[in-house]
Amino acid sequence: MRDSTVANSPGSHQKSPSHHKDKSPVSLSKLSPKDGQSDTARLANKFEEGQDVLARWSDGLFYLGTIEKINKQKHNCLVVFEDQSKSWVLWKDIQTGDSGEEMLCTICQNESSEPPNEMVICDKCGQGYHQLCHTPIIDSSVIASDDKWLCRQCVFATTTKRGGARKKGPNAKALQEMKQSLPYTLDELEWDQGHKTNTQQCYCYCGGPGDWYLKMLQCNRCKQWFHEACIQCFERPMLNGDRFYLFVCSVCSSGPEYLKRLPLKWVDVAHLSLYNLSVIHKKKYFDSELELISYINENWDGLQLGELADTPKSERYDRILEALNNNPAMFISGKEIKKKKHLFGLRIRFPPSPHSSETPSDKEQETASQEIKIKGRKSNKPSHSPNHGAWGSWTVGTGDQTIDDCPKVIFPHSLFFFHAQSPLLLNHLLSGYRHSVA
Repeated sequence: MRDSTVANSPGSHQKSPSHHKDKSPVSLSKLSPKDGQSDTARLANKFEEGQDVLARWSDGLFYLGTIEKINKQKHNCLVVFEDQSKSWVLWKDIQTGDSGEEMLCTICQNESSEPPNEMVICDKCGQGYHQLCHTPIIDSSVIASDDKWLCRQCVFATTTKRGGARKKGPNAKALQEMKQSLPYTLDELEWDQGHKTNTQQCYCYCGGPGDWYLKMLQCNRCKQWFHEACIQCFERPMLNGDRFYLFVCSVCSSGPEYLKRLPLKWVDVAHLSLYNLSVIHKKKYFDSELELISYINENWDGLQLGELADTPKSERYDRILEALNNNPAMFISGKEIKKKKHLFGLRIRFPPSPHSSETPSDKEQETASQEIKIKGRKSNKPSHSPNHGAWGSWTVGTGDQTIDDCPKVIFPHSLFFFHAQSPLLLNHLLSGYRHSVA
């Protein structure tokens, strides 16, 4: 058994050297079911049925769950979240706690520790990383230092949040530095024709899964997609499917991110608002006089409308109604289905695209090939907790894929996300993490 005090001792970053032969570093995010059986077996040993884990969701945040099944062929686990919803999560997106047994590298699952690739222990979670396995590579000065060292996972866990990652605080600077390198090789990702999804389900600085049509931005240079929760330059929270930004990631800028709001037209305001209403309420048609204009007025500042922002409240509905009636190829009216004329919906459920980013032919191809479908989903067990249900139960599918929405276990300003009535469960999961729950 490893001494539990090692991880919490400021100067104890280094694991005792062993005489095992060192292996070349292996990135968990790069492994696929095609990899050798030895790698699969070693990585599978991290997981057990009934084990409490933290699973990274498509919003870039961690949620507490329990492993129900392990699939060694597909390198994923069936995780049951606290609201009893289930989802298959790739191994690369699952964080396990310190087992208290022989210290292994979290990435390559090897116990060797010899210069220049020694094992370094995170002072927050107690897990070990080889210097060369961790991203970015751990400098040898960290081993000799008395300063606390946090692994990449813990830095992201303590700084990422809804509305944008923290800009200030003890780990905000560390996050900015870590975001200048990716824990995967971008050129190795296999993308679809529209460069919206990749087969590895690897996005953002965190390397986690993602849904481009919700709260993610695409870098204007490298074309990778990044979670709102991991981006540090937001002044206001994102709306679902809002791509009206010029964004350059920290990897491409070799420093702070660049963000510029792009102009919207009234047709874009109507499109973006109807799309968000359909995501939130899971239906197609909305009353333009009651629901649509109310949503627009309530989110007027969040829409960041630039020149349109000065439009008097009394004139907004007329502008929106004009946009709805003048674009029948985009919007469907209730009159077409023998319903109220004030009902409108998106003819194709798809987020709007900025006018300057794509040619008309690209946009036509995009909407025709990847219509976003939102349908209801029942969780296995209804939740009666007031902390549940903030997101509802629904799934989003593109093509033949169906992706579960965010688990309804949300505690936005904590290190990790867990049910407020179950603090002991998190304590049991990661003895290295400490929280006080009022």
